[in-house]
Amino acid sequence: MKSYLSLVPIAAKVHRKANRMSLLCIALAVLLVTAIFGMADMFLRSQLIQTRQSDGNWHVAFKNLSDEQAAIIAARPDVASSSWYDILNYQAETDYSIGGKAAAICGLDESFLTDLYPDAGIIEGRFPSDEAEAVLTQNAKKALRLQIGDTVRVQTPNGPLSLTVSGFADDTAMMLRYDAYGVFVSTAQFRAIRPAADTGEGLFYVQLSGRCNMQKAIADIQAQLSIPDADAPQNTRLLGLLGQSSDPFMLQIYLTAAALFVLVLIAGVMMIASSLNSNVAQRTQFFGMLRCVGATPKQVIRLVRTEALAWCRLAIPAGIVIGVVLIWLLCALLRGLSPYFFAGMPVFAVSLPSILAGIVVGLLTVLLAARSPAKRAARVSPLTAVSGNADTAAPVRKAAGTRRLRVDTALGVHHAGSNRKNFILMGGSFALSIILFLSFSVLIAFMNHAVTPLAPSTPDLSIVSRDQTRAVSETVLKKLSQNPAVERVYGRMFAFDLPATVGETDSTIDLISYEQHQFQWAEDALLEGSVRQAVERRDAALTVYTPTNPLRVGDVLTVESGGRTRTLEITGVLSTSPFNGAGGFGSVLCSEQTFQELIGGQGYTVIDMQLAKNAQEGDVAAIRALAGDDLMFSDRRANNAEVKGAYYAFALFVFGFLALIALITVLHIVNSVSMSVSARMKQYGAMRAIGMDARQLVRMVAAEAATYALFGITAGCIIGLPVHKLLFERLVSFRWGDVWQLPLGTLGIIAAIVLFTSLLAVCGPAKRIRQMSIVDTISAL
Repeated sequence: MKSYLSLVPIAAKVHRKANRMSLLCIALAVLLVTAIFGMADMFLRSQLIQTRQSDGNWHVAFKNLSDEQAAIIAARPDVASSSWYDILNYQAETDYSIGGKAAAICGLDESFLTDLYPDAGIIEGRFPSDEAEAVLTQNAKKALRLQIGDTVRVQTPNGPLSLTVSGFADDTAMMLRYDAYGVFVSTAQFRAIRPAADTGEGLFYVQLSGRCNMQKAIADIQAQLSIPDADAPQNTRLLGLLGQSSDPFMLQIYLTAAALFVLVLIAGVMMIASSLNSNVAQRTQFFGMLRCVGATPKQVIRLVRTEALAWCRLAIPAGIVIGVVLIWLLCALLRGLSPYFFAGMPVFAVSLPSILAGIVVGLLTVLLAARSPAKRAARVSPLTAVSGNADTAAPVRKAAGTRRLRVDTALGVHHAGSNRKNFILMGGSFALSIILFLSFSVLIAFMNHAVTPLAPSTPDLSIVSRDQTRAVSETVLKKLSQNPAVERVYGRMFAFDLPATVGETDSTIDLISYEQHQFQWAEDALLEGSVRQAVERRDAALTVYTPTNPLRVGDVLTVESGGRTRTLEITGVLSTSPFNGAGGFGSVLCSEQTFQELIGGQGYTVIDMQLAKNAQEGDVAAIRALAGDDLMFSDRRANNAEVKGAYYAFALFVFGFLALIALITVLHIVNSVSMSVSARMKQYGAMRAIGMDARQLVRMVAAEAATYALFGITAGCIIGLPVHKLLFERLVSFRWGDVWQLPLGTLGIIAAIVLFTSLLAVCGPAKRIRQMSIVDTISAL
């Protein structure tokens, strides 16, 4: 042996089992940091991918600019790309049409499709020149059977316009939803065909360099060209994800992220510190013997630190590898849940920031956490070690309270609090788990506001009357209900602005029919009253709550239509509906039979359908053909994919954070209780020797674990609830005005996990205590 430090690998072999627990604790702390930071990194990547596809890859847009001002902006070194953009027929009306179908004409530069909105990029052909050329969306190519070089005639209010097809672009969700064609022309051509009454120049979109301070660059442009804030809208979501937003709400999100970052780091430090403290406590006599053979206190401190760093060689890579594998699983889930958005995300993505954070946190935390145990080991007296009384328990100043508790239970509680530092470290690490869980649970409320999930009633396809009359035949509904590609089909009849009276108040309503599926979905939105009565009774209906709607349950509504008068009792109030708010008394929902008895006639205003999972594009084309040219066919699949992608991505990471925190909490508690028992094995042996049986020892260990858990739960609630309230107010109340409420459900879940795991963690140590003989237990160190 060349140096006393050569004892480190020898001691590691002798105390392999005890060291395994320390290795596990360090690995868990590194896993916590690596996985959470990696998940946050992957979340930002996924949101960036989705935002660039749905909102565009631009940072700021300027209104009311001249060409000279636009040229000045484009020439700036901090501007990476720019483009003009304007549109005719944004509402997809038939004033602009191709072959009888509505068309939206967009004027833009080539960089708009290549840089600013790459999701709508050209997939075939080239960008149109300044002459009479255009790029059309894919739905126009399929429906009109167009090829590059063909000529299309666009009907406009100023007469027909002939354009040569130079290429085709991807369909956009809006074009598919409104059953319209997209026509992209150059900015020069757009200005040539724009009506004379339209004097605007459109928007000038700008993509800034990723290396610049974007807010400073935007402010400089506004100051240079005297552009007011109202004429410089920003892509707030994209800037926020890039950390470049000055939006007050985004600043609140940054502060929240920083607070969660600090909590994760503190949790890692506490976990490792409590582990090292217990490990050193088990080998106090070993350090005292080193003092006997001449080791100085400084050398003992160095030995403890070297041991801790030796553990890092195995624990840190293990924690990082497990964390990276978890990130890979999340990436694979993202690709599977929403391939529309995340097909381009690599499954085996590596988050370098999370790996570096895991390494740095692991090393620094181990070095910092080893300081106190090292000093404690250095203070061990050689005489104490030789005498065999190396137990580091503090002198007993107060006996265990046995008046109200059984002796074994009282001893367990007394043992937990006998070493104040160990008690704080153990209970504190439990408390931090609760604080972390409560803090990250705020993201659930944030997600439910920021990302709206698809309603169960959301259709994939719709066939709609163009003039909002009941022009959709019942035959169409019957054919669709027999189509195997359609999983669910449901129609609605609309009658707008019907005169209605409640008491002495006269107003109007929009009467809408519901059928079986829609009434079932209405149950989930019911605020008060009964949906069933509206289904079973011919004189009953539902209403939708709005701040201006006076209708309540029990009100009797008198409705007039076509010379008929009918009374309807409001039997239920819904919180929301798929329709825009109507004027007067708002929307009134009734059964199809009630609607037909009051209004008469046949046919639907809209038929919605949800496709089966095995539906193909050929099935969609057949349904489109069934609709014909007189009805509007709306395809919402792309829009639904956007909504699903946003919600799945957010939900996956939010619940992934909570599941990871809960899992590490369980593993840490089990490991901590096991280490605490191992550190006291000699004391348990002495108690066995004086007559305490194994059952009493188990109850004592259980009482000790429960004491740590109760202290952790109490401290976690005292600190965690104010932190939860602060984060909730910054993330939710600041933007949406929700009032903070005590998170009893979340608190109950994590408190139950901590308490149940603490008691369950006793099983392993209890088995060891039962299996060891008294002599072996006394000898254990």
